[in-house]
Parts: sequence; structure tokens; C-alpha cells
Amino acid sequence: MELPTFNKNHSRLLLIGILLLAAALRIHDLGTRSLWEDEGWTLVLSKGPTIPAIVQRMAFDQHPPLYFVAIHLWREVAGSTEFGLRMLSVLTGIIAVAGIYQLGKSMFGTTAGILAALFLALSDHHIDLSQDVRHYAQMATFIVLSCWFYFRLIKTDAPSRGTRIGYVLLSTALLYSHYLGGFVFVCQILHLCLFVRPFHRLRWAIFHLIAVGIAFAPWLPVMYRQNQVRWVTPLYYLNALPNTYATYLMVRDALFGKQYAITLFLLTLGLVWICYQQGLTKLKFHPLGPTFFAVFWLVAYTGITVYMNQERQFLTVRNFLVVTPAIALLVGHGLANLQSNLRLFLVGVFIVMSLTTIDTRQLKPPWREVTHNITEFHNPGEPVLMDIWVGDFSVRYYVEQQMGQNTPWLSIRETADQYNTQFLPYLLTYVRDLDAFWLVYWGDEPSKYGDYFGIFEQAGFQRTAAPYVVHEGAKLYSYRYDRLTDDVFTTYHDDTQAVFALRKFAVQGDLNPGETITATLWWTAEVQPPLDYSVSVFVLNTATGQLVAQHDGPPLDGKAQTSTWTPGHFQYDQHQLALPDDLPPGSYTLGVKVYYYAAQNSPLQTDCSKQSAASCDWATLQQFTIN
Repeated sequence: MELPTFNKNHSRLLLIGILLLAAALRIHDLGTRSLWEDEGWTLVLSKGPTIPAIVQRMAFDQHPPLYFVAIHLWREVAGSTEFGLRMLSVLTGIIAVAGIYQLGKSMFGTTAGILAALFLALSDHHIDLSQDVRHYAQMATFIVLSCWFYFRLIKTDAPSRGTRIGYVLLSTALLYSHYLGGFVFVCQILHLCLFVRPFHRLRWAIFHLIAVGIAFAPWLPVMYRQNQVRWVTPLYYLNALPNTYATYLMVRDALFGKQYAITLFLLTLGLVWICYQQGLTKLKFHPLGPTFFAVFWLVAYTGITVYMNQERQFLTVRNFLVVTPAIALLVGHGLANLQSNLRLFLVGVFIVMSLTTIDTRQLKPPWREVTHNITEFHNPGEPVLMDIWVGDFSVRYYVEQQMGQNTPWLSIRETADQYNTQFLPYLLTYVRDLDAFWLVYWGDEPSKYGDYFGIFEQAGFQRTAAPYVVHEGAKLYSYRYDRLTDDVFTTYHDDTQAVFALRKFAVQGDLNPGETITATLWWTAEVQPPLDYSVSVFVLNTATGQLVAQHDGPPLDGKAQTSTWTPGHFQYDQHQLALPDDLPPGSYTLGVKVYYYAAQNSPLQTDCSKQSAASCDWATLQQFTIN
């Protein structure tokens, strides 16, 4: 018995508010984090070009194909931005919130359904995975919908055609979304055997379960093969957690939140039915069926996961999304058991705690920023190599997004797997004909794929830039390699000695009004630079000496401070200049000077004998004419 309960109009308004809250929490910061490794793998698997090709590719993965087909079709509508890609999971996550209201209503009543929806809407675990280009949010949604239609199916002697068809379709979709979702069918079958009567209802439900099995049967041989490959030859992207106290704390916070004591109290309260009659409080355990269903769902899945993880890699925090709806149902029922004042107070506590704390959030490497360190200084046609384990799935996405689909890239991991003992000779052949390339590299430890840095040196390359982004204490490098040269274009010296040598340069872009040109410079320090110098690249009107365009700053936009340069080591630098739209016809000079910011009027002097600048304060790179 529920006292007080929400009437139909109140329930509708509350549900709309909860759904709006769920949408806001899932859309907030949706595109902020980079795609992580598994999201990048999703894009590789779902690339197509056709749906049959995706299904065939999935047969060699470890997951069923439905989500990957769905995200392939979704990309045609929403595009390939992080925000657009993740919106599919956001929408399915919102549907789960609406669905658990219906499931909670069927199992424990309207009030419990509303409160279960609120709990799921606020769940950081569900929010986080609803912002992922993965199949977990879809799995949770189909779990909820399958269970809702299951309870609709068994509650009447003659369920509607929509209920029967809906149950089969939604349950089949669940199995084709994620194999872990199949656990709820164990719950449904056990609940059928123990609680569903009369017999013709039991028979009716079993018939529909068989229909689901028949619909999934064509994929069973594929699933069996995937399972054999997964455990006989574990895939390199398995990343399960060990059975440790730290792991259990992570799972606890994800499932129950920082306020886990309150959550567990309400969950325990949800095991019974509380009646308030004539000033008395009575506890009842009947009807037992719905409570048993939710408890078995939670406890059995958790126990099986922990047990199996002792022998096989199985336990991840995200896999526990399977039981998040069960927790929401029990917590919703526990809150519904309370009288209105206490219930309102605890709901307020839940809302405040949920909106002001983060219980769980995946730490996704900042591959967008790492790739941008290349994009910012990348020249067309330069390959991007990647030695970042499966992070290359994400980086290849960002390479295509930021530099274009025709930008060449090479996965060190995949190439080493493919060529095995011939990997280093192949890599030498690959880089031998290049002028420059980039390498995304994780950390400062030697590569597990051998000393290919020696291969680069053997081919005549030297590392000329090393911008990085720090992630969890590790540096994610964007190394650049250039071919060495003995040429010297000019030198820059102070009062006593040469400090820098400009070895070579390149100018890219149209030298026309309104265009942006890129000046690429290769430097060496002749001595250890005592200061952090700045570089000025500029355009002058040759006749008047008027400055018309300029870019000043430390080399590589501050990512290569000169005080860190090693004498004799090549350093890559790049500057972009926007030519004015109203640049008049005439002769112009592109020049470069080096100075210390505190002494801008006393720049380093160039070797005037090697270039034609009017002043030894700077060197002329190029002269051009605007007609």
C-alpha cells in the first residue's frame, strides 16, 4: 500500500520533468571529452561501407552487431562530431529513464516508478555511459524495455498483440546489442517458474521466450566462435579489473554513489512492502515476485561476475550497468515505502548529492588535444605514425577529422602484428622515402615493439619537435621527425658568438591578398641558449619598409622554448601570417628575426654575407610580387 501516491496527472508532469533533467544531464559536456579507445574501435567496426560488411566484420569481434549497424546509420544523420556520435547513446539513455518508470509502475506501483526514474536520471554511472559511443546505454535500455514487456506479458491471460510482438522484438534487440543483457532472461525464466500462475500464462510466456531464442539462433554459431577466440586467444583490447578491494570500491561508488549508505538503506527497504494503517506500520513480503526478480537480478549478476573474474577477464565497471536498473527499482520502491515528509527529504538529499558530486566518470585520454598538437603544425602529405596501443583507434579518427581523410597514418601496433619479425625492416622501407613524419607516443618508456627509433636515425631522421599533453601523470607525445641536412641558410649571433642557425625553411600558401601563408623553419642551437628567445616572421613592403603582416612568438607557439634546446639538435618551428585583404600591388619581402622579449630593439644579428636583407637585424626568406 502506498501513502500518499501520485495521481495520473501528477505522474505525467513529474515524469516530463525527470526526462528533461535526464536529457540536460546527459547532454551537458557531451562533446568535452575526447573519444577513448573503445569509442574509436566502434567507429572502425561501424565504418561499413555497407551493413552486410559491418555484420561480417562483427563476426570477428566479440560483440553482436546491432549497435554498430545503428551507429553507422546514425552517422548519416547526425554527422561524425563527438557530440553528434554520442547523441545516439543520449537518446537511448533517456528512453531507459522513461522505460524504468513503466517497469517500476508494473512491479511496485506508480510512485516507485517515478522515483526509480529519478534515480536512474541522476545516476552518474548511467549518465557517463549515455555519453559513450558504445553499446552500453542501448543495452540498458533494451534490458528495461524487455523486462517491462515481460511483466505486461504475464499479468493478463490474453496480452495484446502489441505486447507480444513488442516483447519478442525488444528482447531480440537486447541479445543483438550486448550478450551481457541476456542475463535478464535468466531472471525472467526463474521468475516464470516460481511465480507465474495459472499454467496457461506460464506456457504463453515460455512460447514467447522460445520465439526470442529462434530469432537469435542464426547468430549463436558466431557467438560461440567469438567466445572461443576471446578466451583461447585473449584480444589485445581486453581491460578487465582484478578482484581487489580498490575495484570493489570503484564498483560501489558507480552503482550506489557517494551517498552509498543511504542508497543501500533504501535498497534494503525496497525488499519489503510497508503499509500505514490506523497509525500502525506493517511490513509485508507479499507480493514476493517483483522483489525477488529485482534482488536476483542484482545479486546473481554481481556474484557471477566476481566469481568468473577469478579465472577470466570479465569485470569492468561499465559492465555493471546491467544491474543499475535493478538498483533503481529497489531504491524507488524503498522510497515509495516511506511517508511523504521523510520521502521528500531523502529525495532532496539525493538530488543535491547527485548534482554536486561525481560518483564515477571514465578518464578518457585527451586524444583530440594530442592530435591537435600535430594538426597545428602539420604539412600536407606528412604521415602520422602511432605507438599508443589501442589509442590509435581514436587518433586515426581525429587525424581524419582534423587533417582530412587522405592524411596517411600508420599504426605501429598493427604493423608489428602484421609483419612480426620483419617489422623493423618494413618500417625502415616505409620511412626511407619520406621527408618528414609524426609519431604519437605514450610515455617515456621504450617501445614494446623494438628499437625503431634507431631505424629512424638510420634512415637519416632526427626528432625535431616533441609537444605533449599530460594524462594521468603520463606524457602523450606528438613527436615530429625531419631528415637532417648540413645546409645553413643563415646564422643569428649575439655580441660574441653564433647562437642559432637557420638550416632551411619552406613557405606554403598563396602569396595573394586575403590568404594565409605558413613559414616553416628548421633551427639548430649553436650553443646552449641562455634565454627563451622569440621569433618574428613578417612581411614588409619592399619599397617603403611598411610592415603589412607579422607573427611573433616563441618557437612552435611556445611548445619548444629555446632554453631547452640541445646544441646541434634540429628544432622544428612554424608561423602563420594572414595577408591583408586590401594588400596593394607591389614588391614584398618575407623576413625573420630572433629577439629576446625584454630587448626587442636589440635582436640577434644575422650573417649579412649570406642574405640580402637591408638590415642585419633580420634575414630575408623570400621576395614576392603582388600584381
